[in-house]
Amino acid sequence: MDEFRRLYLQLCKDQDTEPQESVLQQVKELGSSPKHGPSRLDLSTISLHVDTCAVLGKALSTDRSFLEIRLADCMLNEEGAKLLLHGLCSNTMVKNLDLKGNNLRGVGAESIGKLLKFNKSLRSVCLEWNSLGMFASSFTILSEGLAANRTLQVLDLRNNQITHDEAAEIAAALRKNETLRTLDLRWNNVGIVGGRELLSSLQQNKTLTKMELSGNNVPADTIKAIEQALSTNADRILMTSEYQDRTRMLTSEIDSIKKDRSMQVSDLLDRIDQQNENLSKTQRSSAHKIGRLQEALEERKSSFNSLAAKLKMTEAAQALAEQKSHDLGELLTKSRQENNQSQVHHQAELMKEKEDRNASEAKMRKDLAGVHDRNLQLETKVDELERRNRALQDQVFELKETVAHLNAQIKVTNTQSDERQQREQQKHKDAMKDAEHLRQQEVSRVRLEAEETERVLKERIQKMEMRRMELEEEISRHKSSLVSEKSKYEEQLQQAKTRIKHEQQQRVSQLEERLRMEQMSKEELQNHSDHQSSQVTELQTKHTGAVMEIEGLKRKMEEINQELAGKNAEKMTAVEKVRLELNQQASKLEAEKLANTELNERLEKVEKQLRDQNHRHREERRDLETEVTSLREQVRMKDAEINRIRDDEVQRARMLQSAINNYVGGATGGRS
Repeated sequence: MDEFRRLYLQLCKDQDTEPQESVLQQVKELGSSPKHGPSRLDLSTISLHVDTCAVLGKALSTDRSFLEIRLADCMLNEEGAKLLLHGLCSNTMVKNLDLKGNNLRGVGAESIGKLLKFNKSLRSVCLEWNSLGMFASSFTILSEGLAANRTLQVLDLRNNQITHDEAAEIAAALRKNETLRTLDLRWNNVGIVGGRELLSSLQQNKTLTKMELSGNNVPADTIKAIEQALSTNADRILMTSEYQDRTRMLTSEIDSIKKDRSMQVSDLLDRIDQQNENLSKTQRSSAHKIGRLQEALEERKSSFNSLAAKLKMTEAAQALAEQKSHDLGELLTKSRQENNQSQVHHQAELMKEKEDRNASEAKMRKDLAGVHDRNLQLETKVDELERRNRALQDQVFELKETVAHLNAQIKVTNTQSDERQQREQQKHKDAMKDAEHLRQQEVSRVRLEAEETERVLKERIQKMEMRRMELEEEISRHKSSLVSEKSKYEEQLQQAKTRIKHEQQQRVSQLEERLRMEQMSKEELQNHSDHQSSQVTELQTKHTGAVMEIEGLKRKMEEINQELAGKNAEKMTAVEKVRLELNQQASKLEAEKLANTELNERLEKVEKQLRDQNHRHREERRDLETEVTSLREQVRMKDAEINRIRDDEVQRARMLQSAINNYVGGATGGRS
């Protein structure tokens, strides 16, 4: 508030204007109040000069301190109001403006029209006790501003000398305005014509929910029709708000479902990445093990080469042969120990592979459980679609009830018109033959129109019933497709389980066969080592036979190396098979993911069709409402025409009776 006070004083100083004490006092009171944040500027009953209005307009154009401004009974002249309202055109903070009792006329109306056209923050404007309707051209600018406004919700125009011409301008503005909720026109001179214009504007305006017209010489039936139109607007706004709330809820649910699915997909991708990492680790470990085995084989080759050199040296020195045989015995024991260690290591690797397969099977079971949960979610969505279908059926039943109600109203109006016709026939049978004939024609035409509208409404209801049945059939088709897909996925899951189990059994049998072959090879190696030891004992006596036996040992070592290489190749093929199986599982999971996306797309298509059906239903209901209002207006006009004809006939009868009385009086006077 101190900032606004300083700005006001600075602008007064810049324009060589004396600050108005009453305004300064009001601003000081606002600044001394304990309330903080946006507040209210109340200058009511303070007579504001033109210079003060100019300064206030400039200060308020950039001010962001006030939400409400009250300028009631400030005795503003036309120029001061123009300057003040011009400043408020660029204000973006003020929500409520009170200009009550300032006797604003032509220039004031034009300034208010510009304010409504350019201001983007006003929600409520009070213009009570002014004279805005005195100049039609100025009021036209005000109406144009109201038509262009997109934020105003409450407008008070009480006691503004508004006639039927200005009411027509307001009606034209209401046809374009889409935000105004409350309009107060009490204690003006709108009249019958203005009331009809306002009523016709409500056929296009669907946002106005309250209009006050007391003290305007508007007929009761027009006011009643306006109230009915306003009530339909209120119901429509309520329905649109409920529909928007539902759409927001549905969008939030769809977003949450999409988020859950994305999280599930990311989890699945993480699992696949983890499996790939595990595979790469196993590959690296197996490569490292193969390298160590190759190093061991190289060491064995070098040891056997050394043995061959030592055996050759036995030809030169028989004494060294015994020492060499002892070294060979130690090397054989070491090789036996290494073979035992390699056998234990292979068994541990087989157990580890079994554990990894069990873990992968558990993960696949978890993934299958997730797919089952997704199918359950899809079934819940189908149930939700059925609930929406039932809601549409309820709306169709409500439309049928409204049609029956309209038929009853038409029948009541027909009975009332028949009763009026009988009374008029009894009173003025001779004088009302031509009028009666015309009225009967109009009544028959109205009946035909009512029957035609009833037939059209029945046809529309039948079409909506057919559409509902089509939607039910489509939902049943989707259900059957979901059930078939579910059964197909379950069969595929069972087949995958049996296939994996069979493959695991085959792998276990193959590994057991390999283990048995390795044990046999081990026994053969042991027998061979025993035979070699006997040959070493024979070397002590036969040096030449030892050389030949060493060459046989070399050949046998080469065969062992070949067997080890074959075993390594078999191990690599087994690893490649496991890798291919994991890739196939990943491709199957991707196929299931694509199937789920297709199901989601189908559900989105069904939801889109339901939204389109709701939109068409709202349009048909809007058309029905417009037809009902037009029928009511036609019935009201016919009643007014009948009343006018009746009044004319009564007036003619009175004139005829007075002429007869004058004639009888003149005849009696002549006789006397």
